Amino acid sequence: MDIRKTIRIDEDLIHDIINIAKDNNQTENSVIEKALKYYRDFYYMQVKSTFINDEIINILQAVIETKLQNINNKTNQVLSEVAIQSNIQNQVLASELDVNPLQLQQMRLNAIDFLKANNRVLKLNEIVE
Repeated sequence: MDIRKTIRIDEDLIHDIINIAKDNNQTENSVIEKALKYYRDFYYMQVKSTFINDEIINILQAVIETKLQNINNKTNQVLSEVAIQSNIQNQVLASELDVNPLQLQQMRLNAIDFLKANNRVLKLNEIVE
């Protein structure tokens, strides 16, 4: 439903509106209507909305969650490798530093299995048993 209103517009402003309408191949009425909608949205963001718009908050939270997941994945990879290397060192020490290369590979596999089974830090006394 259209409502007709009469408004007073400054002469310079009406010339600008006419030029904008010509440049964009629109009517003067549509330019004024768009301008009023922009002002309505601006007013809402300044007065009625929260400090930060909910859509902006949702976008930022999604970006932060993605980055956090990436950081956690990389950290877990590094920690797993450190735990495996630590387990190998513990197994080497447990076998009195007498290790051949084939045993070292088997120790690595044992460390991976141990980590998967227990999902925690390795201790020397648990590896020896």
